[in-house]
Amino acid sequence: MSTTSDPKVLSVTELTAHIKQVLEQGFARVEVIGEVSRLTRPSSGHLYFTIKDAHAAISAVVWRSTVMRLKNRPEEGGEFIFSGHLSLYEPRGSYQLIVTRIEVAGAGQLAAEYERRKQLFSDRGWFDSERKRPIPALPQHIGIVTSPTAAAFEDVKKVLTTRPAWLDLTLSPALVQGSSAPKSIATAIRKISAMPNPPHVLLLVRGGGSMEDLWCFNDEAVVQAIVDCPIPVISGIGHEIDTTLADFAADMRAATPSNAAEICCPGKDELRQRLPRLASLAQLISRHMGQLSRNHDFLVQRQQSIWQRQSDAKHHRCEQLESRLRRASQSNIKALRQPLRHLEKRLAPLQPGQRLQQQRWLWSDKKHQLRQCLQHILQKHGNSLNQSRQRLYEQTRQLQSLRQQFAVLSGKLSELSPDKVFERGYSLNYASDGTLITRVAQLAEGETMQVRFRDGSANTRIESINKSVNKEQT
Repeated sequence: MSTTSDPKVLSVTELTAHIKQVLEQGFARVEVIGEVSRLTRPSSGHLYFTIKDAHAAISAVVWRSTVMRLKNRPEEGGEFIFSGHLSLYEPRGSYQLIVTRIEVAGAGQLAAEYERRKQLFSDRGWFDSERKRPIPALPQHIGIVTSPTAAAFEDVKKVLTTRPAWLDLTLSPALVQGSSAPKSIATAIRKISAMPNPPHVLLLVRGGGSMEDLWCFNDEAVVQAIVDCPIPVISGIGHEIDTTLADFAADMRAATPSNAAEICCPGKDELRQRLPRLASLAQLISRHMGQLSRNHDFLVQRQQSIWQRQSDAKHHRCEQLESRLRRASQSNIKALRQPLRHLEKRLAPLQPGQRLQQQRWLWSDKKHQLRQCLQHILQKHGNSLNQSRQRLYEQTRQLQSLRQQFAVLSGKLSELSPDKVFERGYSLNYASDGTLITRVAQLAEGETMQVRFRDGSANTRIESINKSVNKEQT
């Protein structure tokens, strides 16, 4: 009788259920990185695909209810980080990953690195509000750090054209994307800060993009360059939802590059609202004149009363007082007109008609320069074309001469070919060992030799040999 108990024999269903329980409990929460392959989207709304790397693959599924909530959807050939749990499909005995969240590969690492740097720079005091400089209310010189080919630069220029005409713009070009961008941006900030007449405010701008595209603005070199910059910095990087560490270090953050240009300087309409209106000035002058006139009338009445009460000897004194009063009134009017004329002179260059005329003159000058440039280019290309034609003509003549020489040499070579020699009656003689016979001394009586003609060969036997005698020897 056996003392050991035999193991229980399990059915396939029981074994599969046990494996399913162990698998799903042991892998209730997993994250895996891999490439999407064999992605299918059936009419049910679920997503089925394979997650693979260089050595292995695993089946995965995203249920329709989860697909609707996904921020990132899988794409064929894309690399992602998949979060979910393992499940066993009992009818086939195969397991698969039930995906509940998908992140682009590298995004999680970038977010973690972003938070690490943010905390590090904050501990250094780079984001403290106490160190931030005030933005000038009415700057006359604005610096811009961005790529000269970027759309953000065009947006900034477009906004600044609506600002006062006295604005002076200086571009410090820099790369705004890629591994070389941080050093380029930091160098551009230091370079524009070291100008003999530096700008009053600096715009650091770049258009929207992914976190990877804007990563250069999270670099320590860029953030430190902003902190060390003696010029107030306004950052306009990406869209309103994009926030980089450069935004925290800047003295002011704008939602977009265009918004940065709007913030740095007030528009013409706003400046006009700040200045006293001409009508208000006229009313102020009119009221002052009325008051002066009333004062004048009062004095005149008083003078008349004095004239009535006093003798004619004081009449001259009254006339002197009236003259002094007129001079004082004229002096006050002149003093009031002086700032009005000054304002008119300042507002005159801002009139749209004058600005439009200046633009027309500028465009006319550019058109003239462009026409001259095109004429110069056409003339240059015309001369080059004539020279090319002349060289082509000379090379064609040389080619014809070479062709004629080639034809002559080909004819001579053809005359020296073996077939031509055979046609003139010559033949070639070979010994029995295949050696070409060129002298009688190579022959012996009774030997055989092969005679080759143009149309065949013949074997002959040497019956006799007659050697010719050299005339010089005889």
